Amino acid sequence: MDEQQLLDLLQTDPEQGMRQIIHVYGPAVHKICSVLLAGRPREETEEAEADVFVKLWKNRERVRLSEKYSLKSYLFAIARNASKDRLRSLKPEMLSLDAVTDLGIEPESPARLEDLAAKRWLQEAVTSAVSELDEPARSIFRERFYEQRSVKEIAAHLDLPEKKVENILHRGKSKLRSILAEKGVTSYEES
Repeated sequence: MDEQQLLDLLQTDPEQGMRQIIHVYGPAVHKICSVLLAGRPREETEEAEADVFVKLWKNRERVRLSEKYSLKSYLFAIARNASKDRLRSLKPEMLSLDAVTDLGIEPESPARLEDLAAKRWLQEAVTSAVSELDEPARSIFRERFYEQRSVKEIAAHLDLPEKKVENILHRGKSKLRSILAEKGVTSYEES
């Protein structure tokens, strides 16, 4: 069944049309949501997926296909946006200080590390910097440093080669350091 036939079925038999669309596009929508929401509770991914098909349901009479706009691209754009909306609405998780120091980052003065306020500021700065990374680096960093997953586990979860995950981590650390430098946080490796 092509996309126009799926939309026609959605108009004539909404329940069957929705079942068919979910059958065809559900796995890809799940993949998009799970990659963008990696490291978040599974329920968040499920909610984002549901949001995609609820939005399609609400807009089913207004969706028009053309050479430029396909049902697939429409659903995938909704999946990206629904996932990003969920990320924005969730309170950012805080990195542990062990994960922060594993990244080779400390406040300007090691003596300040003993100060609880400096620790909290550092955690918030790193958490904020991680959220500024592009995908898939952001997801990989969350899995590696928030969830303490191995490179092998991350590669399997995101369906990426281990070497690519390692490369993204390496490049991401450099990017993270430059973001943090702008915030006044320096790496002890640079000292």
